Amino acid sequence: MRYPFPCTQSAMIDPQANSRIRIRMLRYFQVLADELHFGRAAARLNISQPPLSMQIKELEEILEVALFERTSRKVALTRAGKVLKTEVDRILSATDQSLNYVRQIGRSEHQHITIGIVGSALWGTLLTRLKACRETIPGMEWSLLELSQHQQIEALRARTIDVAINRNVIPAPEANIRCQLISRESMLVAVPEGDALCHEPRITLAMLAARPFISLSFSQSDFAQQLYDRCVEAGFYPLIAHQVFEPQTALALVSAGMGISLLPETSALIHWPGVVFLPLAQIIPADLYALWMDEPLSALMENFLAALHGSI
Repeated sequence: MRYPFPCTQSAMIDPQANSRIRIRMLRYFQVLADELHFGRAAARLNISQPPLSMQIKELEEILEVALFERTSRKVALTRAGKVLKTEVDRILSATDQSLNYVRQIGRSEHQHITIGIVGSALWGTLLTRLKACRETIPGMEWSLLELSQHQQIEALRARTIDVAINRNVIPAPEANIRCQLISRESMLVAVPEGDALCHEPRITLAMLAARPFISLSFSQSDFAQQLYDRCVEAGFYPLIAHQVFEPQTALALVSAGMGISLLPETSALIHWPGVVFLPLAQIIPADLYALWMDEPLSALMENFLAALHGSI
């Protein structure tokens, strides 16, 4: 069913019409355009269907165009609806980024920095430098948000964090994001206590070919893929028995004899019962990097990044 929108000379131009369109109305349209189902869209928006229908109808009346084809069996976007969906996605994304950027500026004005980190980052140099920040930068406060590598990039772009702390970052594909080395680190192999590998004078990746691996999640970490690729370069495809989000989970599984795991050397500082860390003959980096958006920095951010680098 289409709404009839007569295109009369008087109706064609209404300078005040667009001012009646609200952000909420566009968000309702965006969700319905994603779901193409009033019930699911209303559930996502946490509202009932009648107000959703009213908002969509009002938007169509303001724009004087049908945005959806409605039948008893389906809801589909019209050509105009498809165009509006593209524009609304762009508009709302820009709006969110702008508002979050204002929040980021507000955090800076209040001497506060929000940091996204991977779980293992605090076990080495980083925590010492973060503690020193409060001494070298008067009035500065920081808070941590534990995020996967992929979530960190999304949060940086959304300006919900100021800095990301990541491992083995490859910054080139990430447009408008800068990076800085914090500390060098290598990978170790974690094995169950009493494992035959503990008696080997030299451990190579190839010696792990027949072992079940406990890996970080491929969906959450580019670092996991990098480790997988190193095994392939060594001549074998690792047998991934389990995928986990955090090194602590990997260590618990290693302790239970469920497999071996490649982990950053600072993981050995945990002293997990029943787990032995062994050096590898091949050096596999697990370096820590700071990432931030490539835009003018506040004095607070400049001082903070210098402190992370160990420059102050």
